[in-house]
Amino acid sequence: MKEGLNAIKFLSKSINSKEKVSSSHWNYYHKDFKYEKETFSGLMGFGALTTPYKGLFRNIHYMFQWIFRKMTKDIVLFNKIDKKANEITSFQNRANNLDVIRQSLTISFLNQKLNFNTIENVIVIGDGFATMTSLLIENKLVERVYFINLRKTLIVDLIYLKKAIGDKRFETETAIINQKDCFNSLKSRHKFIAIEAENYELLKYINKDLVINIASFQEMSKEIIDNYFKFIYSKNGKPFYFYLCNREEKELPDGEKIKFKNYNFEFDDQILENELCPWHQYFYMKYPPFFKKYDGPTRHQLRLIQIKKNVFR
Repeated sequence: MKEGLNAIKFLSKSINSKEKVSSSHWNYYHKDFKYEKETFSGLMGFGALTTPYKGLFRNIHYMFQWIFRKMTKDIVLFNKIDKKANEITSFQNRANNLDVIRQSLTISFLNQKLNFNTIENVIVIGDGFATMTSLLIENKLVERVYFINLRKTLIVDLIYLKKAIGDKRFETETAIINQKDCFNSLKSRHKFIAIEAENYELLKYINKDLVINIASFQEMSKEIIDNYFKFIYSKNGKPFYFYLCNREEKELPDGEKIKFKNYNFEFDDQILENELCPWHQYFYMKYPPFFKKYDGPTRHQLRLIQIKKNVFR
């Protein structure tokens, strides 16, 4: 286990090593990625890193977001999360853009379906810029988040998490784990636990209450998705919630087609919500036509997983 800056240094030593769990999508989008001394270039494929606009365009995101902000059914919590999102993105010199507001809308949506007072440990799979991770902890909704990503994207998550919570907290509250024994070294002060995607088998040891995957299963090969499901569904002693929001069908650069309906769900999952996700169907831009649909529809589901013995396959 490595804490704080040592976690970043640990990742940086192998930042250019090939990852066996990387799909053709990420092999393409990571091809120009470079990292040196907390400076990045070639950031592609995991959300827009937009700095705040100035002058006449300073309120452009808020101008276009009105249609998305109307989608929440929990305006009190949404406004609280949105306010915290403004603070976090300000620390990061980022805009509270569409990628961020979608995370706020997702948390607001989940609050209508489950009781966050019963949620302590959350797994976030594929969290760009640690947005969901930081919003959950900074709004005091959960006790701990395990966030898992490919190495290049994970180091970006850590850098932006450090900007969000500050150097002092980052040193004491953040750690990266890479083997089962590391769980024994975790302390209650460790709120943010990073895991490299290559070590995704560690997910089977986490006593989780909620698993979140937003727009990242659609970017993995079916073989890797199946392994995630195997580790997610492994026995942890209690039921947990599983939230997914992904394209119904997406073709990867190598021609493999990833379909939501083919995910390896258990037949007896309790489905609490299943619909096209309102805030993931289109995006906005500064120029006409201003709003544009994505290449295909995105579905979100919330499932309650009842763990049984010998589920690990």
